[in-house]
Amino acid sequence: MNLTPSSKGSFFAGVGLWCMFWAAVFKVDEIAAACRCQRWVSLSRCLNWIRRNKSTSLLGTELFNYGTHGISDPLGVTFALGGTLVNVLMIYVLLPMREKAKQGAALLNL
Repeated sequence: MNLTPSSKGSFFAGVGLWCMFWAAVFKVDEIAAACRCQRWVSLSRCLNWIRRNKSTSLLGTELFNYGTHGISDPLGVTFALGGTLVNVLMIYVLLPMREKAKQGAALLNL
């Protein structure tokens, strides 16, 4: 497989889009406050659900990712692969690290 400038750009565009999505997830408390639905939606609830349902979370994001961009267009696939990389890193690496750091900080405060 040759990585052309367009496929590299498509990959990094997918990375950028999904990074923006995850940044929006971390702003969900502010969005819920603006929509006046704080009792139903919160960051802790979202992250707890993702933590308990890692496989389902990844499958859901990938279903949306590949369902939107398709598998017939090579640039769409490289775009989706960039999103896949970000989703795997967030769900399986960064969110658990964040949880461990939070638990460590709570232990230090005791």
